[in-house]
Amino acid sequence: MNFMAYEYGGSRSKRRDAQRRRRIMMVIFFIAGLCVASFWWGGEKERTSQLAFKEQATKLKDERAGLDAQITSLNSDVNSARIRYQQLEEKYKQEVPQGVFKQLSDLVKKQLDAGIKPERLAFVIDSARPPKNCTEPVVKRFVVKTPVYSGPQGAVAFGNGVVTVAGDGQASVNAAGAPEAWYDPGKEVKLTFTEIGGRQTVKKGLLPIQHSLVVGNKEYRFTIAAGERSFMSVTSDSCDYP
Repeated sequence: MNFMAYEYGGSRSKRRDAQRRRRIMMVIFFIAGLCVASFWWGGEKERTSQLAFKEQATKLKDERAGLDAQITSLNSDVNSARIRYQQLEEKYKQEVPQGVFKQLSDLVKKQLDAGIKPERLAFVIDSARPPKNCTEPVVKRFVVKTPVYSGPQGAVAFGNGVVTVAGDGQASVNAAGAPEAWYDPGKEVKLTFTEIGGRQTVKKGLLPIQHSLVVGNKEYRFTIAAGERSFMSVTSDSCDYP
């Protein structure tokens, strides 16, 4: 009886051990399967990520190639525009008067607008010749008249009195803001050229000023600049005309 009970008890113990081993094996298999599944999932995710990166890299490469092509096209357009601009600039310089030529063009237009016939202007221009038989330059000075200066106005004559030059200026101002008797050479002045017959020509502007006029068969050329305080300096010569 006792043997049978012992055998029965031993069988139950073996079954419990077997069940325990099966559960342990099942847990082990479950964990192993979970690890395999995780590894597989990680691999798939990695492969998917790599594929996405490769696609993105390919897309970026294509976009860069497109941008490079656009940049090349834009550079070509810029170079073409620069060349075109240079061509237009050269054409403008050739066709539109500049500097002295513009001044001459403006003078011609002014004379034409005033009613001078083109034939007359063409004759005068064609008659112009380089200066000849010119005298040595002569330098003289005179006192400039201002609203404050009450003394006699100075003047200088050239060509034995053929042309007389005089000038008016604006009074200088001292540090206190009060006007002085002498003129300010940095402000506009008025010059008066009087010919021997009484004809006068007035010219205004900032010093230095250049002017020329024809009296009889002589052309008188003048350069007026600031001199010592209160004075203007006049340099003049004369040449045969025409």
